Amino acid sequence: MSYKAPRRYSNGRNFGVERQQDFVADIVPRRPYENKGSNKWSRNLVWTASGANKPRKNGNTYGSTKPQVSGAGALVSNQQRKDAAYVQRSSSVSDTRGWGSSDRGSPKSKECVCKFWKAGNCKKGDQCSFLHSLTCLPGLVMVAALEGHKKDLKGIALPQGSDKLFSAGSDGTLRIWDCHTGQRVHTINLQAEAGSLICEGPWVFLGLPNAVKAFNVQTSKDLHLNGVVGQVRTMTVGNGMLFAGTSSGSISVWKATDSESDPFTYLTSLKGHHSGEVTCFIVGGHRLYSGSVDRTIKVWDLNTLECTMTLRHHTDTVTSLLCWDQYLISSSLDGTIKVWACSENGSLTVTNTRRQEQSVHTLCGMSDAEGKPIVFCSYENGTVSICDLPSFEVRGKMFSTNTVGTITIGPEGLLFTGDKNGKLRVWSLAGTKV
Repeated sequence: MSYKAPRRYSNGRNFGVERQQDFVADIVPRRPYENKGSNKWSRNLVWTASGANKPRKNGNTYGSTKPQVSGAGALVSNQQRKDAAYVQRSSSVSDTRGWGSSDRGSPKSKECVCKFWKAGNCKKGDQCSFLHSLTCLPGLVMVAALEGHKKDLKGIALPQGSDKLFSAGSDGTLRIWDCHTGQRVHTINLQAEAGSLICEGPWVFLGLPNAVKAFNVQTSKDLHLNGVVGQVRTMTVGNGMLFAGTSSGSISVWKATDSESDPFTYLTSLKGHHSGEVTCFIVGGHRLYSGSVDRTIKVWDLNTLECTMTLRHHTDTVTSLLCWDQYLISSSLDGTIKVWACSENGSLTVTNTRRQEQSVHTLCGMSDAEGKPIVFCSYENGTVSICDLPSFEVRGKMFSTNTVGTITIGPEGLLFTGDKNGKLRVWSLAGTKV
């Protein structure tokens, strides 16, 4: 295994872990989809921090490779986890190309899961025209279903140096699972709704009403961070700072310090914040991007903490954000996925819009074993499409009985998904290089 030279944050403590030097670059002027060098995902993917769809066609097309897959993994310990995006290999199940490629399966095809099979009473067996599986991507298998949550899952976290998986939901519980056995080892009654859960290095951050809880799995240090107004809905880490977006539209900021007694100091609440609930974050290069129910995306300078621009092209709640290479990708309840690039005058403009027949809830990205970027797109009907970038050609799908609102990438080909019924599933995708 070859590791890149680590880089530390420019300010403050690095949350107890060195980060790899493959941050996404700042979004700068460039010809749309001019592919120079390797594709790089943001190191601060929102681990959420989101069906039968027919996108609008346009003229852009891009080819893609179709690597083969083999084998499958299982639940593993995270003691030696690499703090980076885990590359994966999968095969394509579609021969279409371009932004206009269809994401719609035939009504009688193996890309539609059988509703009777999901209910446990399909009588046709192998003769059924529909899929008797929760996935139609070769090499992707479900290895565990973790039961316990009763309502919408708000976050899944696998902190560095731990063999425990953490999950939190709007049912007011934090559950801890053993990665070796898949058994629940502890349930904590939070006495309040959990709005967000992330991890960074050994730290686990839990968003609650008017507060953030921080727990270090290595030192067992347990902190209560004040300075929040409203229910915390989303969090991320960037430039040695923790950001928490709330239901009031505010964004609270804490600075990591070198003090063992006070490792996080409240810094500020960002000015010029959203007029509605903050729903999602992503950090790319020297910028923080925030999405909101007010239908806007705000761009913040991580050095000055000033809002430098507001993006207004969505017509409903912005649900998820990704940074890929030189581009920002956003999804919305308006049924679109938009790709943004920097124009010559420095503003971000939409270069492509992928239209769906239903709302898009979560985006999550990684690279496959060939270094090709893939994106997981979660839709209202419980389907998660797995697509190539930049073509959005569909490689395969995952299925759930309800909308998947949380997707977390784990080590060694593992994926964790949580839906709005509280179902937490563990998946393994073969062909991963770590």
